[in-house]
Amino acid sequence: MQLDKTRITVRERNYFDVLDLGLRVVRAGGWPLVAALAAGAAPMMLLNSWLLAGYREADFNLGWPAQYMWWTLVLVAWEIPISSAPATLYLGQVLFDERPQAKTIARHLLESLPQLLLYQGLLRPVFIGWPYLGEVILLERNPMWRRRGGKSSLGRARTLHRGESGDLLPRGLAALAVGGLLVATVWGSIFMIRALLVAELGWNDAIGTFYFPLALWVVASYFHVVRFLSYLDLRIRREGWEVELLMRAESVRLLRQGELRVES
Repeated sequence: MQLDKTRITVRERNYFDVLDLGLRVVRAGGWPLVAALAAGAAPMMLLNSWLLAGYREADFNLGWPAQYMWWTLVLVAWEIPISSAPATLYLGQVLFDERPQAKTIARHLLESLPQLLLYQGLLRPVFIGWPYLGEVILLERNPMWRRRGGKSSLGRARTLHRGESGDLLPRGLAALAVGGLLVATVWGSIFMIRALLVAELGWNDAIGTFYFPLALWVVASYFHVVRFLSYLDLRIRREGWEVELLMRAESVRLLRQGELRVES
């Protein structure tokens, strides 16, 4: 691992640059990144399908399952921080290492799961102003409770987000706007592909109960990557993270040189 040679250039970016970089990362990440994204999304899709099984029938007045689609949207919004965990850990490793280890990712996920379920599951509304709490828990791996001379995950997240609401709010609104357009685009594309394949343009139950959730999770998976990149950007703007990486890398090199001299 070479701290000053990351696979993504570490520099400050505006939000639209981050959105563009997210597409490039998804394309460059290939199947390993897709697998990491699917590892979080697929179980949630199955869970939601089971939870909402009683809402599958189309509403009588509307002709389509509006309640199913509404509650799917609510559940996906709630599950995003947890479903993004495998991809976040994968991206955190691949940033420095071309061959991240699946067992290492699984171990870190299991270690972080209690905090994720507590803070991002049960207590999610309390921390809605800290969008990168999940990244702090997963990547910085602070303990749940503060220890002597260190910080807990909540303490670290408080420090990271302090004074950033003026920037985070516009970025959040931009994410909602872009995300909504992307969901409509992906959903419409799936609908048209289906129409071409089966030569039918009429409404089908699967359009609302399968294609709509699929479109939501495709877009949510892309925004998992965007949020990871936005977390890096916040650390760069607040903490000069790119300078820290250079200094740490130089420190490691000096230590290694010292060890080689001692051995010789």
